[in-house]
Amino acid sequence: MMLFPDVLLNSPLFGIGLTVILYVISEIIIDRFSLNIIPPFVIACPLVIAVIVLAPGVEYKQYEAGAEFINFLLGPATIALALYKNRELIMAKAGAIAGGVTLATLSAIIVVYFCGKAMGTSEQVLLSLIPKSITTPIAIDVSKTIGGIPALTTAAVIFTGMLGATFNHKLLRLLGIKNHLAAGLAIGASSHGLGTSVCANVSPVQLAIGGVAIALTGISTSILAPILLPILKSIW
Repeated sequence: MMLFPDVLLNSPLFGIGLTVILYVISEIIIDRFSLNIIPPFVIACPLVIAVIVLAPGVEYKQYEAGAEFINFLLGPATIALALYKNRELIMAKAGAIAGGVTLATLSAIIVVYFCGKAMGTSEQVLLSLIPKSITTPIAIDVSKTIGGIPALTTAAVIFTGMLGATFNHKLLRLLGIKNHLAAGLAIGASSHGLGTSVCANVSPVQLAIGGVAIALTGISTSILAPILLPILKSIW
């Protein structure tokens, strides 16, 4: 028995509506059980996957038809909003932000590459994991450019964001890092929008710098990954 009518399944509104509804349900669950430590997407993502896998007649391509609109808008919206709302802060700390983003991008690419090689990961899977720390729309484009698998990249991006949202601040406290600019920069550069969303409950400075880091890390990864990979391949 079909859970959703064919007319809805074949409409882009299915993916958009399912995403919004499950996100709202996740927020209700968090409020009801006082789970404020968990961002709504940590619950919403598994719910979306469960519907796609378990609901009769539902396929990923039907969900993607609507969800791709959200992905399409997410990249430019993230970059434009971050740069506009925080332009004064960016100018004041431009050197520190640029240096931090560049170092974070280089570290992410190098660590993923050599860890993957050490574990015997196939080249295509390894290339799919390189853009795991940047926002999904940009990560998919980078993955296509360097020869990765976009679907695997998407899963890696979501998993990275969920880990970041759950453990970033705990790790920063453990390391004694209290500077909000440094924390926001580290979180935005390592776990994109999913991880940075948690900063809203901690500090507006963290959220602002995290948003800027998301945008700049996406740009720097798009530029540095194709340049750095041939060098890394020549080493190993």
